[in-house]
Amino acid sequence: MSDFMKRQRAVRSNRWDVERLRSEAAYWRSRILITAAHLDLFSWIGKGEKSARAVTAHWGGNPQCWEIFLNALCGMGLMRKRGAKYANTPFSLCHLSSGRAGFFLPGHDAWDIWGRLPQLLTAGRRPRTSQPFFTDRKKAERLLLALHLDAQQIAPYLIRRLSLSRCRTFLDVGAGCGTFALHFCRHLPHLEATLIEHPDTAYLARRFVREAGMAKRARVIGVDFLRHPLSRGFDAVLLSNVLHGQGEDENLSLLVKVYRSLNPKGRLIVRDVFMRRDRTDPEWGALFSVLLLLHTPRGRCYTLDEIRGWLRQAGFSRIKGPFRSSPLSFDPDSVLIAEKK
Repeated sequence: MSDFMKRQRAVRSNRWDVERLRSEAAYWRSRILITAAHLDLFSWIGKGEKSARAVTAHWGGNPQCWEIFLNALCGMGLMRKRGAKYANTPFSLCHLSSGRAGFFLPGHDAWDIWGRLPQLLTAGRRPRTSQPFFTDRKKAERLLLALHLDAQQIAPYLIRRLSLSRCRTFLDVGAGCGTFALHFCRHLPHLEATLIEHPDTAYLARRFVREAGMAKRARVIGVDFLRHPLSRGFDAVLLSNVLHGQGEDENLSLLVKVYRSLNPKGRLIVRDVFMRRDRTDPEWGALFSVLLLLHTPRGRCYTLDEIRGWLRQAGFSRIKGPFRSSPLSFDPDSVLIAEKK
């Protein structure tokens, strides 16, 4: 092990103390916050003030339970109390109301699944089908909408790093709501985009294309890209947060399909979390891999070396990067760009 890696590990171990140990093991705050976000409580209160009785009249239950819950949110600094009424703080009004708390909803949906982690580890049985994309349409929609909220903020930074000015045809594989492709089309008038999403969730991308007024420049194809070939004739292809959802063989097969779909000198843009060789760093990727253990048959976060190896096997050359996809603190992803020979 190099001296640099030893120093990095020492820094990580020194971050731990008893106070952090207790904080990391506590889930009370997270469950209270996620519950409030799930109910959209912050949006319902809005700029006004509501009593526990008013909350009871809206959601049911009893005022005593709601008062205890609202008092906890006040104790966390997310609400303020004046007499018998509760109001949003400026922070919660800005960041948690008007649908902005949507990124918490996948955490609510996955709560029960996380409780199965001990059984999964001791039994060694992962799910047979990726969840929630192919098991629960409502939860899949909530997850994709949460990813859309983040992608809206990331896209302006990402487009400045990609040099797409010469591209005419663009393919977004696993497009979700199509956030990146639609942003690129808005800023590049010559660009035409194809969005590929699974048939169960392609309706969301179609809705966003329609609402963006981009139906003439962006088309949506509902297809399982792991089982079917991709269309051809593209100058650039985006794989954003796709590779971590599959196993190694599936990813190599997908990259071969992408290579065939590109025009000569076309470029593949891979955006994902790239792990270091020992797969313990970055910390977010190591934790996310546990989530993927619970949600997918074979998914995990892959090392930079693994992904570069697949790209070379698929035929790509001139691999550039990685570089951060944005400077935003909630964006853990980096980008690789590979060119077709």
